Amino acid sequence: MPAKHFFISSKGLADALQRPSAWVLIVVNLGLIAGVIVWDWQVFDIVFLYWAENLVIGAINVLKMLVCNPGNESVTTLRNSKSGKSDKTGDARTAAIANMGGVFKLILIPFFIIHYGGFCFGHGIFIFALFSDGSLTSVDRDTLEAMDLLTGSMLFAIAALAASHLFSFFRNFIAAGEYRRSHPAMLMMRPYGRIVALHITIIVGAFLSIAFGSPMGLLVVLILLKTGVDLAMHQTERRKLQDM
Repeated sequence: MPAKHFFISSKGLADALQRPSAWVLIVVNLGLIAGVIVWDWQVFDIVFLYWAENLVIGAINVLKMLVCNPGNESVTTLRNSKSGKSDKTGDARTAAIANMGGVFKLILIPFFIIHYGGFCFGHGIFIFALFSDGSLTSVDRDTLEAMDLLTGSMLFAIAALAASHLFSFFRNFIAAGEYRRSHPAMLMMRPYGRIVALHITIIVGAFLSIAFGSPMGLLVVLILLKTGVDLAMHQTERRKLQDM
């Protein structure tokens, strides 16, 4: 994914703020600052929450792949996203690919679940190895610490993030008709940009926490960074699927 997708221009920000889903995204993400202040979250808590959000994004992406209605329009969007050119003309090949939408779903959805799930599992191991206190030496103990993280406040935060993504799903993907311009092949690759964003957050958080000892200001900066990346990616996705 091009680096420009992780940053948002002033015009892009103005356009994004006209969308209710963008406001929900901003409010929920910035609300995580309360977790830092009220519940004394540390870097590990924040990054674990971002990792859990990736699971939510993957589950919702499976929903998108299930309900998308690939037709000529969705295939044209898929071709345009690869070529970078706008081509609204339909042809026999486009129609044939569109008619195979159900077949693509049967193949790509299980593949996505296995492949994306493997990525998330690997990132989870990486997070525990990088941010744990070094006392964990087995998978069983890693699992126990993961369960300890699932406090009421953490579950509430995960639920709030899930609600934000579900709002965007119903508001943009269903109500605004993005499902008609979405093809399973295009949807399968979309969440991986989120994985890259998590990598950036982990790397930044690791170096800064080692250097400064995880002060509150650092955690707030990480949350703001993540919010900005999320907003830019949200706007890019809306522009591709709605502003055509």
